[in-house]
Amino acid sequence: MRIKTLTSALSLVVLYLLNTTAFAQQPYATPPTPSSKHIMKEDSAAINALAMYPSNIRLNIFEACEYPAAIVNIASLQKTTSTNFANLIGDYSKDEQEDFWDLSRYPDLITYLVRGGKKSREELNNYLNTYPENIRQTAIHNEREHFQILKRMDDIQMETNMQFEQILADYSRGTQDALRVLIQYPEIINLLNDHLNMTVRVGDHYRRDPQGVIAWVDGINLAEARQNAEDAVQWKKTIEENPDAAADMKSASNEYSQENGYSEDEIHASPAPDYVTNYNCTPYSYWFGYPTWYPYSYWYPYPFWFDCGFYYDAFGNMVVFGAPSFYFTNWFFYHPEHCHHHPHLGDVYVNHYYGHRRTLTGNGRVVSGWVRDNRKYLPADFRTNKTNRVEVIRQVGQMNEEARKQQGGKPLSAEARDQYFQKNNNKYPSLNSKEQPKTDGAARPENNPEILPKPESQPHIKIDRSTPIVPTRPQVPPTPVVRPNTEQTQPRNNNNFNNIHDAQEYHRNNWEQAQPSPSQQSQPAPRPSAPSRSAPSSRPSGGGGRK
Repeated sequence: MRIKTLTSALSLVVLYLLNTTAFAQQPYATPPTPSSKHIMKEDSAAINALAMYPSNIRLNIFEACEYPAAIVNIASLQKTTSTNFANLIGDYSKDEQEDFWDLSRYPDLITYLVRGGKKSREELNNYLNTYPENIRQTAIHNEREHFQILKRMDDIQMETNMQFEQILADYSRGTQDALRVLIQYPEIINLLNDHLNMTVRVGDHYRRDPQGVIAWVDGINLAEARQNAEDAVQWKKTIEENPDAAADMKSASNEYSQENGYSEDEIHASPAPDYVTNYNCTPYSYWFGYPTWYPYSYWYPYPFWFDCGFYYDAFGNMVVFGAPSFYFTNWFFYHPEHCHHHPHLGDVYVNHYYGHRRTLTGNGRVVSGWVRDNRKYLPADFRTNKTNRVEVIRQVGQMNEEARKQQGGKPLSAEARDQYFQKNNNKYPSLNSKEQPKTDGAARPENNPEILPKPESQPHIKIDRSTPIVPTRPQVPPTPVVRPNTEQTQPRNNNNFNNIHDAQEYHRNNWEQAQPSPSQQSQPAPRPSAPSRSAPSSRPSGGGGRK
């Protein structure tokens, strides 16, 4: 019932925001029901992503949506700046490029390093003592070895700031402040620019009825926040009460982390609970962008335990704080050996995301997609027969793994997998039934191909847990815009990642995965695979500190 209520609420706000202009003449308390041609699924997902941000950020988003030309001009400037930066550092090694991208996350730091010439080691240490350890070392090394590149980065930043201010000059103070805030959340500007039809419609309705739009989206945010909290509690309870699933979760997370370049020490290091609760993540600079070899939009380099949904405390105990991310879930289900070796975790996923809860998250899309893709081999009672489900999941993973090995490790076509199963079905007695399990439209992912895209995972990010959570000398944002007759009670939280993490996850789980944006499609090259386990000293892709 709760999910049905949530779905209805989401539908209402989309109907409200995407309706024709005639809607402005009606009270917002009784939205009409336009025909489906007025509803665009891509816009619906984007609007829901906007609704997940804290209220003070949403107000700035609504203000910016009234001026789509400003969004286009800013995005054009970003494209030029990021291209110039990529060309500037393009001849350096990937390790060195990653250092430059990491430093670009702290423009004030770059300015300090180059203004007035080179600094003494004592001056650098005194200034950098509150920055993360990896950034301190990166800054000192590059100030000594690549001073001219840092100077050119500062020049590019200054030039870009001047051009940005020229763009803002034609707008009111409130709009200027809103746009200055939003470039500190780069994925929002990307979303608004990539979905200009949605931006124009939201801006139009907000211009004519700001309080109506605020009220509706506040409702969406509240419903989503409650659902996310309930899902996190339920997942935490399930893992903690199921020792087999907890053991599988630990083993799978260890494999995931190692495959993404983390060492055993990093995996088992214990961050302080306050560090996790109040974790702050400085995004890559909007103007400089993120490393060009990432094939998907990746602005926030958060640590691997955000993907896994748990960390180890100082006593080595597992502390679950929420469900794993889309990337971990996709990695788990679309590498067949994981279901083979960790079937209890697969069972928890199926029960949580494909059972009575009908959770419509990115993880739910992955799980129901996996069920659909393997429906030929699942018994008819797969969803209801919990007693045999673990063994079924294990044999499905085993069958897919062994079929792939027979093909030299290459991805299998549906025909090749069917042929393998027909010849070897006696090895998988729990999969003898050819009847397809019943599927429910509420759990079936929309806009999903028969086989989900190749899984992507987070780049390896080195996090120094010994330093203060919030770096000093942050750029102080201007006061967020407040529309007339609206009350804003929450100050902007200075990049507190937990406050925007749900919105980020919505982007990755639903909007970006279902509808790759132009900015994603234009990435020049796929991200390289993770380093082999036999060479742990090689540096993986993804920003971080110098080893």
